[in-house]
Amino acid sequence: PNAGKSTLISTLSSAKPKIADYPFTTLIPNLGVVRKPTGDGTLFADIPGLIEGAHEGQGLGHDFLRHIERTKLLLHLVDGTAEDPVADYHTIQQELIAYGQGLASKPQMLAINKIDALLEEEVDDLASQLSLATGEKVFRISAVSREGEDELLRAVWKRLDDTNEAIAAEEARTAQALIEFNTPMLRPVS
Repeated sequence: PNAGKSTLISTLSSAKPKIADYPFTTLIPNLGVVRKPTGDGTLFADIPGLIEGAHEGQGLGHDFLRHIERTKLLLHLVDGTAEDPVADYHTIQQELIAYGQGLASKPQMLAINKIDALLEEEVDDLASQLSLATGEKVFRISAVSREGEDELLRAVWKRLDDTNEAIAAEEARTAQALIEFNTPMLRPVS
């Protein structure tokens, strides 16, 4: 909650979500098409923030967890100005695990938002902590000033392309296995 998800989708797309300076402003998912430099686009969804217990129906996020089962990539936005952004990230991960349905195993990316409100050293320290927790690169952005958005989007496009290639390869393997399974063995006639 209050991590700047709605602000980010409003700067990346033509979506016009309600934006306010208090938690749980987002009551329903906001959708926006984010255009690639090539002109085609990808649908981004701003989901209401998850809180501890969301998998049990706490807060608003539970109602929308099932919607993100269809996504190819989860981009987590962590409020860099929050009291404990690392704990916030862990809460989200625990909720994804507890909810199940494969959400925790989906490709994920992480960005610290509101870096314009932090000192560079604070951002570096937080990025290091989150990188240790995730084992992944942590992006640094400001949805308000749009700082870091281009790098983040390039990485999102790359990750989606990689994910799409992996999905296509798996579908091709499955199709080939079905063909082989359903094709009777031809035996030479003597």
